[in-house]
Amino acid sequence: MRQRLLGIDYGDKNIGLALADLGSIALPYKIINNNGFEGIVSQLKKIIAAENIEVIVVGLPHSLSGETNERFVITRKFIDALTKELDIKIVGVDEQMTSKLYDKQGVKKDIDKHAAAAILDTYLAQQN
Repeated sequence: MRQRLLGIDYGDKNIGLALADLGSIALPYKIINNNGFEGIVSQLKKIIAAENIEVIVVGLPHSLSGETNERFVITRKFIDALTKELDIKIVGVDEQMTSKLYDKQGVKKDIDKHAAAAILDTYLAQQN
């Protein structure tokens, strides 16, 4: 059985999600509301169980110069908190410009889940 992964594009309002099997491409899955940490964890636990997720990949935003910024710090804290709550492997990968990439391509609807797919594809490419 292949390893199942969940990609996360973490935002203040919305959280984009994508799914993939190791060795395949990521597919946009859904968007959940950022309704506070406990609500996010509750939703993620349901998704992890329903989709048999073994690894969570969260996008870490850097500035264009590659330095850490406020968004990076917020997302890093989110990853650290998730790690304490979920008994699952959680990794962070550079997500620089994923949302902007899809915006430039004309993707307007559900951009967060497309960004999550790009984050997950970045991780998958690093595994090969």
